[in-house]
Amino acid sequence: QVLYEVAVETADESGAGTDAQLFLTVFGVLGATEEMSLDKNGDRFERGQTDILMMEIDDISPLRKIRVRSSGKGCRPDWNLQKIEMRNLATEEVTSFLLGDWLSRTHGDKKLIREMAAVVDDEPMIGLSTYTVTVRTSDAAGAGTDANVYIILFGEHGDSGTIYLKESNNGNKFERGRTDVFSFADMLSLGELVKLRIWHDNTGICPGWHLEYVEVRDETLGTTFKFHCDRWLAANEDDHQTLRELSCVNANRKATVSAKDVLTFEITVVTGDSEGADTKENVWLVLEGKKKRSEEFLLENSSKARRFQRGATDKFEFESADVGDIMSLVLGHCPRKKSSSHSEATWHVQQIVLLIVETGNKYIFPCDAQIELSSNREESGRSFECRRKIESFASRTGGLAPVKYEVLVVTGGEKGCGTDANVFIVVFGSRGDSGRRALKHKYRNLFERGKTSRFMLEALDLGELNKVRIEHDNSGLRAGWLLDRIEIINTSTLIRTIFFCNKWLDHKRGDRQMCRELFPIY
Repeated sequence: QVLYEVAVETADESGAGTDAQLFLTVFGVLGATEEMSLDKNGDRFERGQTDILMMEIDDISPLRKIRVRSSGKGCRPDWNLQKIEMRNLATEEVTSFLLGDWLSRTHGDKKLIREMAAVVDDEPMIGLSTYTVTVRTSDAAGAGTDANVYIILFGEHGDSGTIYLKESNNGNKFERGRTDVFSFADMLSLGELVKLRIWHDNTGICPGWHLEYVEVRDETLGTTFKFHCDRWLAANEDDHQTLRELSCVNANRKATVSAKDVLTFEITVVTGDSEGADTKENVWLVLEGKKKRSEEFLLENSSKARRFQRGATDKFEFESADVGDIMSLVLGHCPRKKSSSHSEATWHVQQIVLLIVETGNKYIFPCDAQIELSSNREESGRSFECRRKIESFASRTGGLAPVKYEVLVVTGGEKGCGTDANVFIVVFGSRGDSGRRALKHKYRNLFERGKTSRFMLEALDLGELNKVRIEHDNSGLRAGWLLDRIEIINTSTLIRTIFFCNKWLDHKRGDRQMCRELFPIY
């Protein structure tokens, strides 16, 4: 977690201040935050004012863009945002996000959501692009839909947010065997696309839809990304889901993770910047991964090419077998061969950074330690844990395959603890989230007292599951619900993740919350 000081500047013009609810999402190289509330707190977000907020978020730096959303409600629903600055209190790095425009239903281009690219040293980190979205409806009986269709694009620089496929080149959209083309100009570039989420609202006379494929062309990059579906999005067909996640099957897309057993390790060693920190001797290093330990890497010094000098940064490269995800390393300080003088009893190592060239994954080991000179490997080695892993975009998105998740929802055993309300879930993992899914079965009584309700959800591989969000819409005669727990089984790996709750989702009982975020118990 990193603490940021967030400065929000409202424009100095008539009507610029707001009473609306405001929300912020931050995107970085290592992922994105969830949408966070910017609390009004009395007199915040007034005309010509700069308000300071403190926010603690996951370390996703360097930052790339932000998304600001207004509810557009209240006595003064309009807001003119000048800019937002975020200062990392650990590094003092300041990232600016410039807008100078309205979030409003009545001013400007009448948008309540704005995206702003990060600006560092007057240079925007992301440029603009135009996206052309081509949607092909299958040529099968009943394939067309009258429902409203939405997409979210996911790429190198985060996601696009929800896009309504509203104005097509055809007057009547999504008809059987037809191709619809939509254009979206001046969007912040998403870079290389990896997946797409597409769904409809199940409205209209014939909402069921059989989608053949989607193509997305980035006009700036000149690249077309292809997403095959060939399935129903229908409440009464296939698996009854009206949402699909599609991975990019672009033939020109480069391989993301090397299949080689031998990897190239680039090791960067930083020596301390204090008197006596340097050494003329050698250094050895062993990596400890989830699969196994590496062989010993000898980081050699010499009189011709001095290494490990005070305040210096030295790089070494080795090839070795894959050891799996790297958890720690063992570091030693040993005499050079045929060295007659061992004057340096210690060496001060500040930090070691390890890069796996094939995957782009980086492992950071803060050390700040004195390493004793010794010829005895077993007794002299010092162990250091990896404090931060920076997973590359290619590694995070490689091998995105559909996975079926079995979701078991266990209702509590107290009297009156079942619910008739509509229940929704979002499953979060290290590779993203499932999107909001309805938990329903036709002609079945669900979420009954002491019973387990079972569902199957399909999503692109979410990785290690780390959270679920469960909620209901408070509808029906008996809306209040006591949820005992949720169990999710990855049917590909058979890994079961359990999320305990044992709380009411009820506006009358307990803490009166109807939405819960649950975390796994291992």
